[in-house]
Amino acid sequence: ANRTGLRLKVMGAMHDKAYWKQICEAFPSAPIEYLGFLSTHELQQQLRQCRALLMTPRWVEAFGNVAIEALACGVPVISYRRGGPTEIVRDGETGFLVEPDSVDGLIEAIAKLDTINRKNCRALAEIEYSLEALGDRFDAWFQDIVREAGRMPTPQKN
Repeated sequence: ANRTGLRLKVMGAMHDKAYWKQICEAFPSAPIEYLGFLSTHELQQQLRQCRALLMTPRWVEAFGNVAIEALACGVPVISYRRGGPTEIVRDGETGFLVEPDSVDGLIEAIAKLDTINRKNCRALAEIEYSLEALGDRFDAWFQDIVREAGRMPTPQKN
């Protein structure tokens, strides 16, 4: 936020208040606003007003629902190339994936945000992550399991 001059809205539960205090003390004039934990409706309202969602996971996360929520709101996602976001974000199309822990990479991606069509973000969420799309994937997965089970020999009873 300090280097770009853009307001950074931090959303979610605060797990390390001492760390947050250190950040605020180190950058007292940075345009940062902590909104806390938000309901789904409040999160969607806030996301729609954002130019992008920044995801900076420190560890590999299995999946990132918040990335899908942002895309569904038509908001590009900028994330470290780590964990779940790498499976969700289409680099250069629905957001940007940058090298882990690279603040410069985040800043470069922010500078390129105008190249992302927000309609593509929404379309990806609808095509890949709607209830219908997920239902179709689960159905195909289940059918594969049933087909595979039919090829296996029947267990013998002793």
